[in-house]
Amino acid sequence: MHRSRWAACVGAIVAMAVSSRADSAGVYENAATESALLISPQRIAVRATVEIASGPGMDATLFRALAAFPPRSWFLFWVEMPLVSVTDADGIEAGDGDLLLRARARLWGNGGRALALLLNVGTGTGNTRFFPYSAQTLDVGPSIGYVDSLGAVQPFVIVGYQWVSRVDEDRYTDDTTPANHSRFTAGTDIDLGPRTDVRGGVVLHFYNTGAERALVFAGTRYEWTPTFCAIAEGQIEVGPESQQVGDWSLTAGLSVRF
Repeated sequence: MHRSRWAACVGAIVAMAVSSRADSAGVYENAATESALLISPQRIAVRATVEIASGPGMDATLFRALAAFPPRSWFLFWVEMPLVSVTDADGIEAGDGDLLLRARARLWGNGGRALALLLNVGTGTGNTRFFPYSAQTLDVGPSIGYVDSLGAVQPFVIVGYQWVSRVDEDRYTDDTTPANHSRFTAGTDIDLGPRTDVRGGVVLHFYNTGAERALVFAGTRYEWTPTFCAIAEGQIEVGPESQQVGDWSLTAGLSVRF
């Protein structure tokens, strides 16, 4: 793999919405993203995806654009930008979502095993609050991830903590607004051949308020060429119903690597 030169790859995004509950805890997220960051190759890439989701009171489509670049051989940086449009009983609203920053620093790697420090930062820069999809909060979430290689199978585990700046929302109580929480991700990636793999797992959230969330995710990718890769993912939320953000979502997209 050729060493990458400094490049600015920032994507634009157009979006329309996702589903939520009025009593949901935390904010909406794509559950597969953190594990994708852990196992992603060290290459410049641009990715565009569209998500459709369903939940009580709201149905939506969410488009995302993501740019990845590795300024060092051990460091990978992601920039993710959404534009959100929400449809509910009151009609349709649209605007920029919150810019998301993610990073991975490999601490150790040997023989298919790797230990990495991960970081995600929700900047809260959206021009309109579409809670919980664009919450306009500053969120900082460090975590540590480990991935092993057992032939075609790559099990992974991620443990972290999320600090969340609170927001004033009349429809949320102290028990349901975003709150600091620990998080745990476990799953596996399985190679089905030189061009295809499947990945699945579960993400658990344990909030300081006592709320809990559980999301189950699965996905696959197909490499047409070393440059172009198709992506498909899905997730369902299976935690306590009163604390869920959404019921399910499906994601499809394309990644271009350089």
